[in-house]
Amino acid sequence: MKKKLLQLILSTGTLLLLLTACEYDFIEPTPPPPVPPAGDTISFSQDIQPIFTAKCVSCHPAVYKPDLTVGKAYSALVSGGYVVDSIPASSSLYTKVNTGGSMATYISTEQVNLIYRWIYAGAKND
Repeated sequence: MKKKLLQLILSTGTLLLLLTACEYDFIEPTPPPPVPPAGDTISFSQDIQPIFTAKCVSCHPAVYKPDLTVGKAYSALVSGGYVVDSIPASSSLYTKVNTGGSMATYISTEQVNLIYRWIYAGAKND
């Protein structure tokens, strides 16, 4: 009798320990920025490439994908499937730099919003 009671107490204690020991950290991405106003113009060469040059090229030179160096970044992003201009929030580029993404700590929220606006505007190479 004592043995079964001891087993029951130990089993219950072990189960409670296992159930309460797990902890989950949920990372909730920030919602996409609001729709840019009509006529919003973002230039890849003037607005986006400088972000890559200042923040990304040191780790993403020509030998790593995507190649974010001047003159190659646009084609690497578009042909590599990093940009989905029909659904900007689904673009790999945007999800990687947005909150919770693997590159989020390297650029500011303002820069993330600029990238989103560029994708939203059609991700043009201008």
